[in-house]
Amino acid sequence: GAPRDLHSFPTRRSSDLSVNGRGRSARPATLKPPAEDVHLVFGVHPVEELLETGRIQTLLVTSSAPPRLVGAARARGIRVENVFASELDQMTGLGVHQGVVALADGFTYTELDVLLTEAVASGPALLVFLDRITDPHNLGAIARSAYLLGAHGLVIPMRESAHPTAGAMKASAGALAHLPVARVTNLKLAMAAAKDAGVLVVGASGEAEEDLPGCDLRGPVALVIGSEHQGLRPSVASACDLVVRIPMCAEGVGSYNASVAAALCLYETLRQRQAE
Repeated sequence: GAPRDLHSFPTRRSSDLSVNGRGRSARPATLKPPAEDVHLVFGVHPVEELLETGRIQTLLVTSSAPPRLVGAARARGIRVENVFASELDQMTGLGVHQGVVALADGFTYTELDVLLTEAVASGPALLVFLDRITDPHNLGAIARSAYLLGAHGLVIPMRESAHPTAGAMKASAGALAHLPVARVTNLKLAMAAAKDAGVLVVGASGEAEEDLPGCDLRGPVALVIGSEHQGLRPSVASACDLVVRIPMCAEGVGSYNASVAAALCLYETLRQRQAE
């Protein structure tokens, strides 16, 4: 099945396992009921990034885990437990865990007003608002591009949206461990708050008339990216200061993937700012 995110899994002592002479567990571990204050993160690079945040409670590793990662965790006083690959397969829903699973404190969101204040103070602000991005891998990919291309943070709606789960964390290559994320009840009100803070709100839509390169993105900007299948909702598009399209040289395969569209918009913003 799919990975179970924000779930707690049992930490084990050696006495909890029945082990035969060949070092294999005699019966599979039983998962405990979920707890919302524990976050599951897997994969070598996402866990390495998470080490820097101090959020890891326990690190579960197999014999294939990189020794440098195990050593770094122990050096920080993190509890490290040796487990079997089959147990991590069960925990992650057969995700690509690379022999490493971290049980970490739940994801901490940033308040919108704090994010706006810090982004504007850092200047020029660069934020990414996501309208119904429901695929965790797209969320992670967008977060990765946003972090690498200088964005100050993401803004996501509380409903009809992917959240920073284990799958999103892995897709972000650890960027979600560093990039602030604000979760809001009403995206349009959040966009209005950005406008009040002096930020230009620019939506991306294949139906817009103005091309992205013709838009001046050198000042404070919030980019608004629509859902994977339907793009921006009409009400969200109308709440933008400006809606632009990303040029395409061919037709017949639809529009850009949401994470690609976000990356292109972010890169164009960076390009314009560096050209000054």
